[in-house]
Amino acid sequence: MNSQTQTNPTKSTGKSTVDVTQAQGQGQRTVWKLIKVPDRAYYFVSQRARARRMPMWQFITQAIDFYETSMSDKVVADKTKAQNNSYYAIKLAMAVAEYIHRHDDKSYENARKIALQVRGRKHVNVDTLLQLIDMYRQRRKKSYARAMVQELVRINVELMMQGQPQQTPQQTG
Repeated sequence: MNSQTQTNPTKSTGKSTVDVTQAQGQGQRTVWKLIKVPDRAYYFVSQRARARRMPMWQFITQAIDFYETSMSDKVVADKTKAQNNSYYAIKLAMAVAEYIHRHDDKSYENARKIALQVRGRKHVNVDTLLQLIDMYRQRRKKSYARAMVQELVRINVELMMQGQPQQTPQQTG
């Protein structure tokens, strides 16, 4: 059974902090220090920690750890790239779906424009899709629509593979 006892805090005079020692487990001691924070920050941290049923110090350290992990260059770059590629995949799929259902000049031009954006910005081969869009404009066949959907799936997979973090030889072994 893990017992915890806390000694009374001892206040010192001047600008120094208050030290509180707390015995934990097998003779381990924690030295507590105070930091100055504005009232609003204190109450915010207090509320968030209470909502998670954890001590304030633990909430603060977990929040800082999460922030540092999520803001590391590698994580942000990989997440941003994947999100951006996902955006283009959905944008292209929506444009082609609108063209299949509306079959008007505006949706045709929009589908071609977005396909060309994907080719220019993401360096994905969309030539087959552009050819299918043109063929569908000449003759509305279900087989062309199905082929466009299959090509969209291929483009989506290629974009998602581009958004994946690159593995180093140490990670694969």
